Amino acid sequence: MSNIEYERTIQIKYEHDEEMNKDQKSRLAHELQKRGITLRSRYGGKPVYGFKEVTKESSEYEVLLNGEPIFTTTKNYVAYEAKDAMNRVSHQTAEVEKTEIIKTTKAWLPTEGNYIQVENCDYGEGCHTIMADEGLIYVQANIYHMWDNLQLEIKTSWKTDRVKKSEVIEEVLVEAPLQLVGDIQRILESVIRLKKFGYNVNDVEIDCNFKAMTANESKCSPDIIKMTRDARTAS
Repeated sequence: MSNIEYERTIQIKYEHDEEMNKDQKSRLAHELQKRGITLRSRYGGKPVYGFKEVTKESSEYEVLLNGEPIFTTTKNYVAYEAKDAMNRVSHQTAEVEKTEIIKTTKAWLPTEGNYIQVENCDYGEGCHTIMADEGLIYVQANIYHMWDNLQLEIKTSWKTDRVKKSEVIEEVLVEAPLQLVGDIQRILESVIRLKKFGYNVNDVEIDCNFKAMTANESKCSPDIIKMTRDARTAS
């Protein structure tokens, strides 16, 4: 029999009056990284966040007529269109001089993705693979910024070679990864509850579903949702 994949998805929404701006998202990534969570893309290198020196390169274009400056612009097409126009209507010589400008300043490094990488853990390979009696369990977590809330989504998946009873599925997908799920919530909430972010981490909206790739989807019971939330303080 081919493998059946069971999956549990829990979505926790933290409401706010407005979405974080670019700098706030960068500060969030920095604070999370200090506590053991890195926001990143699924592929590529691991970013290191913070308020750091960045180099910005730009160009200026000066339009000259017979060697005398006429005007300067940062848009190359404006400069060259002006040069061509002056050369068409005048017996004088227009030309463009390009100057490279390099500025060093300090700025918050931008976030590079919404995938959560948990650092320094004892859960298993890559901190997201858990070995249970029933086999390997995979945990993937992401943060999504909405205009009026921040959403934490955690997907727990497990492949098996036969149909399992609901109580077995719940035990594997809920209880086995409970510490990791609790740690992700605890670390995220310890940051977003700070005054500079101001999210309410107690009154949250939770959606939780179980799904088999070959079967219908079903809602998590209230007990499972409570167990998942209680894991924040049990870590």
